[in-house]
Amino acid sequence: MAKDKKLMQSDICNGCGICVSVCPTNIKLGKADDFDINTAKLAISVTNGAAIINPDACIACGICTRNCPVTSLTIVTA
Repeated sequence: MAKDKKLMQSDICNGCGICVSVCPTNIKLGKADDFDINTAKLAISVTNGAAIINPDACIACGICTRNCPVTSLTIVTA
């Protein structure tokens, strides 16, 4: 993740998964020949109806924030 930014999520997430599908980190991982959805260290995923952010994999690019239909994701200064 960028040192000066981080991705934050509010409690209004509806678990639609758009953020997962537009995340460049996730897309790059998904193109690997040995990709396994169950073991991959995705930057963002949906679990139990809500987006879960992996701060170790997220690069805080903001693409998910611009695509979130309920604006539950925000990039903030760390």
